[in-house]
Amino acid sequence: MDEVLAQPPGGEAGHILASLPNPVFLLDSEDRFLFLNHAAEMFFDSSAAMLKGTALSLQIPADSSLLALLARSRSQMASVADQGIEVASPRIGLRLLNVQIAPFADRTAPDSGSSEPSGSGERAHEGRMLVTLQERALAERLRGQSMFHGAARSISSMAALLAHEVKNPLAGIKGAAQLLQADLSPENQEFARMIVEETNRVTALLDRMEGFAGGAQTPLSPVNIHEILDHCLRISAASYGDHLTVKRRYDPSLPSVEGHRDLLIQAFLNIVKNAFEATEKKTEITVVTSYARGRRLNGGGAARLHVPIQVEVIDNGPGIVPELRDNIFDPFVSGKNGGSGLGLALVASVVADHGGLVEVDSVPGRTVFRINFPTAGKGGAA
Repeated sequence: MDEVLAQPPGGEAGHILASLPNPVFLLDSEDRFLFLNHAAEMFFDSSAAMLKGTALSLQIPADSSLLALLARSRSQMASVADQGIEVASPRIGLRLLNVQIAPFADRTAPDSGSSEPSGSGERAHEGRMLVTLQERALAERLRGQSMFHGAARSISSMAALLAHEVKNPLAGIKGAAQLLQADLSPENQEFARMIVEETNRVTALLDRMEGFAGGAQTPLSPVNIHEILDHCLRISAASYGDHLTVKRRYDPSLPSVEGHRDLLIQAFLNIVKNAFEATEKKTEITVVTSYARGRRLNGGGAARLHVPIQVEVIDNGPGIVPELRDNIFDPFVSGKNGGSGLGLALVASVVADHGGLVEVDSVPGRTVFRINFPTAGKGGAA
């Protein structure tokens, strides 16, 4: 095992590292801490004395992109850098980082008492890696989402003008479905009930849009997010039939979300519909729920948003083209021919109304919409 350093790397460079405002730490060949500056101690919420000699993998998840980047830098013996790496753990919360990693050889401080020839000290330090982190405030994402939210409100104001005209034909559709229901076979009555239920939900949504344009607050109450997701997936299965394969990975201990059932249904239906239209055939959608007590987002100032409930909707489509990815939640931005670009703007607005955050990661063959919510009965700030 490499000797655990009691002091920063030698010479003036070591004192500079110790005083840098960004987290900097040195790892041995087995990714154990050798040195941490004060900013790194603050980042890991622990002292250097406690962390020295312990493995980095004890502080962050084993599947973290940071560990993969570290392994690549060591295997290539070259400096590597990446931006926007997410690191999450109960101790440090959720952080968004720019990372730079470089092989480290302390040529200014050979091992004391060593009788090896010149240069052997550098070989003794082979495998050591210097890691520099620059935290990107997650408040940037919240500010961006606030812009989506405001734009979606403007759209809702325009849509409210049409709500009355839309509700009239909806009433006719509902009445026709109710009349047909008595004459249908038992197996088909479920579809008639679904038409009635969805008509009621859309009518309620239109009522809310009219109130929303007038500045009404969204009424929230504890809701079961799994019941909402299952409802959306049943509707999607009825709409898309054999083209849709759904996998569920639910956390059975998930607490309730403080939410508005109809609005959450509308948001998740838009995400699932988006996934189906992107893949067209052999669509596979995986819905994952999880709970992480320490998941907190920096919301600006001293406040941190506690959003431990996470829903991920994953599809196997071709992915979002890079030129659209950063603006996918903006109104009128769409990668589909004839698409209005309003569905995901509504998703961003609904999630913001619930004190949450929505993000998307996309590469060819895998797109993940990730939505984080606070729990019911507990304020979002912590």
